[in-house]
Amino acid sequence: MTRTDLAIRFTLLALAIILPAGTWIACSDADASPAQPIAFPHRIHAENAIDCAFCHEYVDRQDAAGIPRLEVCVTCHAAMPQDSEAVQKIFEYEEAREEIPWVRLYEIKNYAYFSHKWHIRAEIACETCHGDIGQSVQAVRHMNYSMDWCLSCHEERDAPVDCVVCHK
Repeated sequence: MTRTDLAIRFTLLALAIILPAGTWIACSDADASPAQPIAFPHRIHAENAIDCAFCHEYVDRQDAAGIPRLEVCVTCHAAMPQDSEAVQKIFEYEEAREEIPWVRLYEIKNYAYFSHKWHIRAEIACETCHGDIGQSVQAVRHMNYSMDWCLSCHEERDAPVDCVVCHK
């Protein structure tokens, strides 16, 4: 066996180990709270019956739900008391004309495909995949994702389980 053959085999073996492990690490750290510029309280918004799609405005039209834009926050909070530190930070970003640099809670690796749009159209509730996020006092990952988790959900709902549905 040549050095090139060994290098190729080693690379393939490493990818077979690293790629699945990388997905697990990126999507399975439930209860992780990545540092956010503002401790976003999902609970207050849920208690006020603000639909997820109001802030995550692309959820029903695109693959990604979208991270809330500053303009969306300012639209509501301009008409409310601005005495909390979190709300004051919103207006500091507005004054600086900078979007709030939110840190994504969930990220799917490039070799996998997920579309919020199709899940919303199938009337899958946000809580199915995002757990009890509506009770969070700061943005927290509530779920552990794995290919098995997704497949079992698809099987329960008679949704496609063909590899090309999620791996394009």
